[in-house]
Amino acid sequence: MCLSTVYKNSRAEENIVLKNVMHIECKDGCVICTDLMDRSVAVEGVLESANLVDGYVVIKETVA
Repeated sequence: MCLSTVYKNSRAEENIVLKNVMHIECKDGCVICTDLMDRSVAVEGVLESANLVDGYVVIKETVA
C-alpha cells in the first residue's frame, strides 16, 4: 500500500496538508485528499507532482 504526505506549494514541514493519504481526486479546480481515517481536505489548486515511491505529493495552490 502506498500512502503519501501531501504538501502545498513545496515539500516543507510547514506546508503539510495531510499525512497517510490514500486517495486523491481532482475536481472543479480543487485537489481533494483523503487519509486512512477517512478525513478529507480540499485544496484549491492543481496537482504539481507526485512521487509514490518516496511517498509525497505537491499541490500548487491557486493564487486568487
